[in-house]
Amino acid sequence: MDNYLFEGGRITKMEVDYAPACDEKIPLAKELAKKNPDSFHEAIEMLLNLEKQTRLGADMVSCSRVLVAVCQICLEAGNWNALNEYVTLLVKRRSQLKQAVSKMIQECCSYVDKTPDKETKLKLIDTLRSVTEGKIYVEIERARLTKILADIKEADGDISGAAAVMEELQVETYGSMDKREKVELILEQMRLCLLKEDLVSTQIIAKKISIKFFDDPAQHDLKLKYYDLMIRLDRDSSYLKTSRHYQAIAEPPRQTPSLEAIEESKKKSVTFKEDDKKKRDKEEEIKQADALPPVELTPEQDKEQKQRLICAVLYSVLAPYDNEQSDMMAKLSKIKKLEEVPIYKEILRLFMSKELINFDTFNHDFGTVLAENDMFQDNTKHGRKCIAELKDRLIEHNIRIIAMYYSRVHLKRMSELLNLPATRCEEYLSKLANSDTIRVKIDRPAEIVYFTTKKSASDVLNNWANDVNQLMSLVNKTCHLINKEECIHSVKSITVEE
Repeated sequence: MDNYLFEGGRITKMEVDYAPACDEKIPLAKELAKKNPDSFHEAIEMLLNLEKQTRLGADMVSCSRVLVAVCQICLEAGNWNALNEYVTLLVKRRSQLKQAVSKMIQECCSYVDKTPDKETKLKLIDTLRSVTEGKIYVEIERARLTKILADIKEADGDISGAAAVMEELQVETYGSMDKREKVELILEQMRLCLLKEDLVSTQIIAKKISIKFFDDPAQHDLKLKYYDLMIRLDRDSSYLKTSRHYQAIAEPPRQTPSLEAIEESKKKSVTFKEDDKKKRDKEEEIKQADALPPVELTPEQDKEQKQRLICAVLYSVLAPYDNEQSDMMAKLSKIKKLEEVPIYKEILRLFMSKELINFDTFNHDFGTVLAENDMFQDNTKHGRKCIAELKDRLIEHNIRIIAMYYSRVHLKRMSELLNLPATRCEEYLSKLANSDTIRVKIDRPAEIVYFTTKKSASDVLNNWANDVNQLMSLVNKTCHLINKEECIHSVKSITVEE
């Protein structure tokens, strides 16, 4: 089998073994080019003739050695233009062996950091990217070269160019690439799209990563980077998603499982049937991850964890009220680490309670603490937006509480409770009514606000069924009375005739 070559899914037999010829001519060519620089092309020509023989003889190993040797001679001579020309020439030759091309490209990729200047480096990268375009067997090398090119463009200040280059890569389709390296490249695509403020592309790229990948404790650094990018993406558009992102990284990292534990779980999974094997393996991984103790944090890391938890609380409070937001606040309130920041726990409790929140009292108790937080800085656009949203959430919370306790209330009294003018009260009532948070009607001439409870679909259906039953009962009773009257009338008419 050693004399056979698997080329493009086909088995090609190696006709001649050119290893002895390579052992003789490659060192000779290198020595010739090294001693006499004028004999550079003569040495290359010697190897090109040998390359043709190995290529037509389907000797993949020897052909790879020859191609690598050509690149090495060009490097030692410092002739970068010749390197670019011969790489392009050798790749385009008829019946060129894929494994040999792959070896040559890998060798040339190692030369990128050895280039004397930036112009030469860019030319070499451009050559290698051109010859690897559309070739699956060198997709990893092309991706790494593209990453280097994007870094160069970014360093030059061309963010749009760097993002455009990186977006060309469809990394998620690369089967031969390691999963971690895939995620790193996708995260780089997200980062560059965020820098050029292309939020739509960032959202599309973010969906290429499954968050289950971050369940592995060994990927914690990538998890932090991913959620940091997602926070930057969603913090101005969705406070609820931002809170969820902070909550995902507020948990301390778990220890990486030992090799003994992994082997033990594999032994246990052997006893299950093949159909259930994947499911059982996944369950075992989850159990092991939950059983692993958290990593001991340094004081700085512990401070970062608290800050993330605080941000998760604040963004959940800033999110518009709905069932999902209510569930998230309830979930956050059960986190034990929140007891270490009692002020923010109290803020969360106030928004979960069924009591009115006085704005002046809230500002007196928590205004100073919130002003120190980066989220509520007046000198930033995001900070000013968060301050305005917090005021809106306070007013909307109070309106929902009023709707719970009142079926109707005078508009003037409502303005006193909310500490707002009547016109502003109507604006907030309309806003909440449009979002279907409350059911309200305003009698403007009488200046009375009517609140009605929001009925679920099952309640509406039950009321409809009850009304239909009452209607049918009334129809049956009416028919019965009509029949009774007809019977009585017929009996009376018979009696009169007799």
